[in-house]
Amino acid sequence: VWQDERLQWDYKNYGNLKVLHLADHEVWQPDILLYNNADTSNIDHYGNTQVIAGDDGRVVWVPPGEFRVECPLDLTHWPYDTQKCHLWFGSWTFHGWQVNLDLLRNTSDISRGWFGKFSSEWQFLSGKIRREVKKYQCCPEPYMMIHAFIVMQRVSGTFTATVVIPACVIAVLTLTQFILPVREKKRLVVGCCCALMTILELLYLATVIPRLSTSTPMIVTFYGQTLAVVVASLLVTAVVIRLSDSEYPAASTPPPDLLKGLAAGPLASILFLQHYTEKVGRSGGGDEDGEVLDTSKNSLNYGPEWLLLAAVFDRIAALIFFTAFVITLICYVAPV
Repeated sequence: VWQDERLQWDYKNYGNLKVLHLADHEVWQPDILLYNNADTSNIDHYGNTQVIAGDDGRVVWVPPGEFRVECPLDLTHWPYDTQKCHLWFGSWTFHGWQVNLDLLRNTSDISRGWFGKFSSEWQFLSGKIRREVKKYQCCPEPYMMIHAFIVMQRVSGTFTATVVIPACVIAVLTLTQFILPVREKKRLVVGCCCALMTILELLYLATVIPRLSTSTPMIVTFYGQTLAVVVASLLVTAVVIRLSDSEYPAASTPPPDLLKGLAAGPLASILFLQHYTEKVGRSGGGDEDGEVLDTSKNSLNYGPEWLLLAAVFDRIAALIFFTAFVITLICYVAPV
């Protein structure tokens, strides 16, 4: 809304005509643009709608507008993130003495009704708007701006089903992998399934997460850590299965004394691995997890010691993963 003295007339002299509907190109319009426009190749924000001019010189123009702004993204809690955007409007060529921008409504709050079609991916939470006056050292005249601040929350129903729930499933499968005995070959199957699911989710996240972000989403960090833990567990399982074979040369080689002392000491009791320590030092056959450890009669078999060391590593990895999962889950859902 602005005042144009050249569009004033005495309605009594024109058959009580008080209002004119004019094409937008037939009257002067202020060149109000979005300063922080993301699409610099297109600065025409408004449609070609008519202007309403009154006999008192008051001109009203309410065009539809589409604005694209680059907002600083914090995707730490994606897809439950809340984003804040700033919009600065002002005249492109006129200073404050020529075009004096001011707020039409006597309020600083922005309501949902100010917007027409809002993105289906976002939910409007709140907003503020204010008039700002800025002066530069080069020029004595002031420059007027309208500063709008909008807070939006992502609508995350789809991403909950495609990202968050699979993350919980992968976490449960990973913990299930640690529950199985270290020598159990089925661990390899479960671990490979977890690794494959994690890789597929990471590839999917790479296609849906915006790249213009100042932070890494916690869900991406979780998937990356899960993949590292699963791969490490697969390696341990493969090595233990190999070392448990009495025909393998390394099975007759004892583990380093330092690692053996840590594994066979109080650490094994703390981790509830007493049934592994009972097998350490034995030669000949022994039952372990329902399987028979075959050994050579002419040589010692250190397979149980390697098995104990692997079990300690496996139990520590399980505790670390479970603790990290709980902490990540608490931090992830706390702001929601």
